[in-house]
Amino acid sequence: MLKWLLDWRGKKKDNNELPQTVLTCLYQGDRGIDDLHDNDAVVRLWFPEPLRDAIYQTSCELETTESKYLREFLVVYLYGVHEILRMKENKTGLYYVPPPQPNSDRGILFSRVSMSDVIPGLGKNIIAVKLRLPVKMKNDLQRLAKKQNVPLGQFMREILVQHFLGHTVWSEHLGYSPKYETLATDWENGRIEEINVRSQDVDTDTDTLVSTYW
Repeated sequence: MLKWLLDWRGKKKDNNELPQTVLTCLYQGDRGIDDLHDNDAVVRLWFPEPLRDAIYQTSCELETTESKYLREFLVVYLYGVHEILRMKENKTGLYYVPPPQPNSDRGILFSRVSMSDVIPGLGKNIIAVKLRLPVKMKNDLQRLAKKQNVPLGQFMREILVQHFLGHTVWSEHLGYSPKYETLATDWENGRIEEINVRSQDVDTDTDTLVSTYW
């Protein structure tokens, strides 16, 4: 995410002319964010095409992955810049590395046919995404969405639009039809499901592929 911010901490340590600080814990009690390593929860989201392009181009420019950028951004949104710097410093939170587990050799499974998940009829101006997050982060985002009285997907889409495209971009500038918005929102909220088809049969003019951000 804020690569310049996370890299700055390392550069500062290497520069003896800059004052060295210690990132102390500023809260009492356990916030439950020491281990955000496992991305066991899934959030369904749909992105207007300009937002999807902004996420992709920003991630490429900062030489990171889209999933890593989004998770780091959401940590900052939920817990603050100071906390993500502490996580980086102490190898906790997103940067916690669990002890190695005994090897479990289940073999390698191969699929004979390449398959894809698609939402029929959604077209190509709206992008469907499954973002994998730690359960704790999803629950905290859900609580914030509930306070705003909006569904989780809508809440997250709005904060991502504000982050990547600014606070002066409105929905009419994002180039999608209300008809497609209704279909995408039905999928996002679990009222309809994607279907699994052979990749060679996907019509990208009328069907939308569902991407998973690991």
